[in-house]
Amino acid sequence: MDQQPVIPINIILASNSPRRKQLLQDAGVQFRVFTPTEPVDETLDADLLAQPEEAVKKLAERKAGAAVQEVLAQNPVGLGFVIGADTMVVLDGEIFGKPYSADHAREMLRKLSGKTHQVITGVSVWMMLLNETEENGGDGNVSIGFRTFTETSEVTFKELTEEDINAYVATGETIDKAGAYGIQGYGAMFVSRIEGDYFSVMGLPLCPLCRMLRA
Repeated sequence: MDQQPVIPINIILASNSPRRKQLLQDAGVQFRVFTPTEPVDETLDADLLAQPEEAVKKLAERKAGAAVQEVLAQNPVGLGFVIGADTMVVLDGEIFGKPYSADHAREMLRKLSGKTHQVITGVSVWMMLLNETEENGGDGNVSIGFRTFTETSEVTFKELTEEDINAYVATGETIDKAGAYGIQGYGAMFVSRIEGDYFSVMGLPLCPLCRMLRA
């Protein structure tokens, strides 16, 4: 009986985030990082800004979709999964992205002080099945599909003093973090309570993602 050829499987993380990379590595996932050569448009219209869950899903899809386009241009073969993700901090309907300055980071942290906010992470997983070209015995067809989901966690901050805020901003940790803090770093000292997925707050909900990949 002839054996069926083994289909190569590639998992691609469409993100430069060191936190997402570390989480996948710690979970034992074999993957490579690929980010598009052109920056992904992260602007959102007013309708999406009013719906944080839809907004974060849209950004995750854009990031994964941009990587998919460039990967396809390389004429790969096999089964590929491209993972795109985006994380937003939301307080009373206001979306907190990454701060553009130290003063902006201080402003965000003052607003979060003593309150409960939501951390929403959107993940978009694109599956590509790429057959061998006719020259290699295949039909050259490409099948693409994707699924996107969100994970929302509730994070409560203790009351922060100006000394707390200034000392934290001075660490430089606020620069590339949504909401101007990282729960896996010095920012953990501000968190008095968390309800939900800790890894999602870090930027990648591992349990539902790995369950999807296994399926």
